[in-house]
Amino acid sequence: MAGTPCGRLICDYPGPRPKYQGELLDIPNILVFKVPKGFGSRGSQNRFQVVPSYLTKDPKLVGKTRHQQAIDIMDESQSKFDRKHGEGTFQKSIATDMKEFINAGSVQGGEPKTQSCTVNNSESNLNAGQEGRMEEKQREEFMEVWAEMVKTGQDKMLRETIENKQPQSLTVYVKDQTWGITVFGLHDYC
Repeated sequence: MAGTPCGRLICDYPGPRPKYQGELLDIPNILVFKVPKGFGSRGSQNRFQVVPSYLTKDPKLVGKTRHQQAIDIMDESQSKFDRKHGEGTFQKSIATDMKEFINAGSVQGGEPKTQSCTVNNSESNLNAGQEGRMEEKQREEFMEVWAEMVKTGQDKMLRETIENKQPQSLTVYVKDQTWGITVFGLHDYC
């Protein structure tokens, strides 16, 4: 049975977690993965890869955490892309390896969460050893993006993208940075 680096399927770490202070997002529950700038694209924008939580199953039933299941969903999207276009024809466009993720979190009940024992506590991650939490600078950056989405109404656009299973990415501007947000698992990413 797979689990987090500490062997758990569900994080039960009781330690303090900073509380989100902003307005709630108007989106379904999602799992969020930050990948390096420009990963899989020619641009130099920051990128979040997102998988709706409803595509995952109860971790106790499948023996994998929700973040692990989301990685499997993104891996299947990359495989479909490769089958359609020929493997190696294009630069890998979807991060699917634990070493490729900068951090991971989620949005649950409209509230951004900066916890993922699966990714953030993995051996190769800069956040390792913090019980799955993001270090403070990464946490602040994560929260800023979601707060800006509420402010600009782009959370509603993301909700519509998920509900309508639209194959599109969103661009969010936060201060002097550009963020691309791509949803996986709803359609063939091709």
